[in-house]
Amino acid sequence: MLTTVRCVAAALLLASGALAPALAVGAKYDHVVVLGLENENFSTSWGPASPATYLNSLVPSGVFFDHYYATGHASLDNYIAMVSGQPNQPVTASDCLAVNLWECVQPQSLLSNGRNLADQLEEKGLSWKGYMDGMPSPCFHADYDPTAMPPDPYQGNSRKPPAKDYADRHNPFLYFADIIENDTRCKAHVRPYPELARDISNAPGTSLPAFSFITPDTCHDGHDAPCSDGSVGGMKGADDWLKRQVPPLLAYLKAHRGLLIITVDENGFVDGQTDQGCCSGGLGGVLPGHGGRIGLLALSPLLAPRRSSAPYDHMSLLRTIEDAFGIAEHLNNAASSSSMNEMLR
Repeated sequence: MLTTVRCVAAALLLASGALAPALAVGAKYDHVVVLGLENENFSTSWGPASPATYLNSLVPSGVFFDHYYATGHASLDNYIAMVSGQPNQPVTASDCLAVNLWECVQPQSLLSNGRNLADQLEEKGLSWKGYMDGMPSPCFHADYDPTAMPPDPYQGNSRKPPAKDYADRHNPFLYFADIIENDTRCKAHVRPYPELARDISNAPGTSLPAFSFITPDTCHDGHDAPCSDGSVGGMKGADDWLKRQVPPLLAYLKAHRGLLIITVDENGFVDGQTDQGCCSGGLGGVLPGHGGRIGLLALSPLLAPRRSSAPYDHMSLLRTIEDAFGIAEHLNNAASSSSMNEMLR
């Protein structure tokens, strides 16, 4: 009955022109936001001695997945997995450190014609953005040319302008030819992080897109310890950043049928859990991934708080986002993955 009422109300609003476009029929949420941290072990992020006191204070109010795994042991292969379901490839599994940006992008074009979550969203009439902390201008990236000298110079952990702590390899949308080779499209969707504050301000003409991917810079995501500016970094630095940035985002999502997902790209190399994996994250979807146990927290006013110990990975996350927006297609290894149904009911 409630679903029927919502559908009728939405139809009336659409007819009147009062409903913003790009709300998917059958979608669980109006807004889904993924926020990715870096290289943190499960115990460091979520254990009883974790320095992430703010992050852990959110756990009782969300759905906490304590057996969620990364799919590889570099940054880029995990980011690629989250937005395309592509299995690990040798070049991305080494963060493309031996090649230039152009050479790194090409392998992604061979699997499913390079299709990615951005393509699916646009075909569904849904809006999306990547909000990149430290990115100096829209769609900023290294020289995209087959003759450029490797490696990509923008790796974070730097005081050198213009990029400083911004890292290309933590920005998954750059690695698909149909985005990076379409400058107009890329600049419209891959944006500097400060624009998020404007988009959740409720000012006239502003709104959060249906899907957002937030990447903190390498000082704010836990990657660098200490940071390039000498600050503490690590999980303590990441938690301080989350404490400043997350509350206004949660307030917006609470008022707008939203979901915030906080996870990590991969497990680091400290607690003996680094090679754990599950599911379909491995090569060809046959072998499990091996990026370690990392955990995931889902926060939404539409979810009853609980804990899940079911095994999932980044491919499962993509499958869940597709399902949440009513997208029937499941890309690459997402097709053989289980949806994280705890986020969908």
